[in-house]
Amino acid sequence: MVTRRFAKGRRWPVLLLVVALLTALAVHFADSDGTGGGAARHATAVPACTPWQAAATGPDADPRSSARQFAARSRLAGLKLLSYYPAQAPWSRMWQDWHPGRIDSDFARINGLGANAVRLMVHAETFGYPTPDPARLAELRQAIELAARHSLAVQLTLFDWWDDYPDLVGSDRWAHGVLDPYRDDPRIAFVELKNEVDPGDRAAADWVRHELPVVRQAAGRIPVTVSVTGSDPVARLAALRDALADDPPDFYDLHYYGEAGYARAVFEAAEAVVAPAPLYIGETGTATGPGDGAAQAQAEAAQDLYLRTVEWAARSAGLPAAAPWIFQDISPGDVPQGASRAPEDLDFGLLRADGSEKPAAASLRAQFTGPGIGTDFNGDLSGGQDGTPDDWTPHDASAAQAFWDSQDGHRTPGSAVLSGTSGGAGRSPSFMVEPVEQPTAAGQRVRLTAWARGVHATGRSTIAITWFDRNGSYLGEDESPPLPAGSSSWRPLSVDSTAPACAAAAVLALKSRGNTGQARFTEVAFTVHP
Repeated sequence: MVTRRFAKGRRWPVLLLVVALLTALAVHFADSDGTGGGAARHATAVPACTPWQAAATGPDADPRSSARQFAARSRLAGLKLLSYYPAQAPWSRMWQDWHPGRIDSDFARINGLGANAVRLMVHAETFGYPTPDPARLAELRQAIELAARHSLAVQLTLFDWWDDYPDLVGSDRWAHGVLDPYRDDPRIAFVELKNEVDPGDRAAADWVRHELPVVRQAAGRIPVTVSVTGSDPVARLAALRDALADDPPDFYDLHYYGEAGYARAVFEAAEAVVAPAPLYIGETGTATGPGDGAAQAQAEAAQDLYLRTVEWAARSAGLPAAAPWIFQDISPGDVPQGASRAPEDLDFGLLRADGSEKPAAASLRAQFTGPGIGTDFNGDLSGGQDGTPDDWTPHDASAAQAFWDSQDGHRTPGSAVLSGTSGGAGRSPSFMVEPVEQPTAAGQRVRLTAWARGVHATGRSTIAITWFDRNGSYLGEDESPPLPAGSSSWRPLSVDSTAPACAAAAVLALKSRGNTGQARFTEVAFTVHP
């Protein structure tokens, strides 16, 4: 997310996957009524269903790097890292507008979130290329000292905002100039050679193959990695693995901005691709976007759910904690030339630009310091803004009324309401959510329960579990018995289901079709059985 994401408005992986999810659901409901390129020398197509456990214990470990990979795995195991720029001095301006007091204060707050590491991006041109400017090196030295003062190790990301790949002599000189003072330095968690390399770019891949051993030699025992991202991150990782087959990094760094519910399946497939090397989720997040009042509060609730879901996925897959992008929202007026000033690209922070915490900050603190990752998805329908429930997304409801009632509920106030759903043949208006906790194997049993009641209800109102693979392809659905017609008191609904082969995500739905009255839902619970 460091450079190109803001230049290109990189919220697209999430948005495209959401569109794919909704499209697949629309097709299903209607039917039931209701990276290529030169450097990747033999990039392997990765199917949507990969038995990663078998691959992770495969025999093809590289004897030249297995010791470094083992050391990297050990170092990553307890890492709790946040990417960082000052809100008022992002990207290159962090170094050009040097304010150590501000950085010191921010590092104290990062420590207060329970993090033990911070990511610093080093811009080649800003630091002086090919010979680093001593004044910039002094700033970097002070930043590392400030981090250590607050018990934060440092991830160094090199060669940011730089793509002069043919200049091998210059890049070697610059890398040694920056890293030589920190060889074997325990304050450095790891070194990222370059942010989000495109392995399909032959010049970039050739440069990485050259520069990786140079940086590894300069770093000493410090682990060295390179990161990728993209709408199909597993394929991108496979291409990078193939490009670096002769001399792989100490671990692979994946920046994940895909659909949260698919994260565990993606991470498992990614582990299979890079095994026996370790995998680390070095960036993840979603923007809260511009706005205020109710819209902003809902966006922040969605960010919180997204990060908790991805963090659960990483832990469930046996990975270290994923590293959120970024500590604080960025002030649009302080963005340097060449980076996007679009507000929706600047609001990924755990803190708002004014320094106040978003809900995700509290959730991350709970994960980093205890009691752990919260798995709530507003199942009790107690949270919402201006008639819309937090976390739940209306689907196929343009010709119906889909709203949140803050007062009416079963045991406590709050319910999701679907009304007037009789229009449109085959339409099945619903509220949907991807729960934090997902099944982890085919054949695993799950149960969805809710309390519901009808108000002059007609048609068919149910709760359902819908299954998708990690590419968003529909795999099947199980639905509860319907509510009775007419008006009724609150009554329980339930449905059991079994995760099909290749299932990545269970999507929960509160549904009503052909209903000239109302269906109301509350106290939704999803249980994954061991």
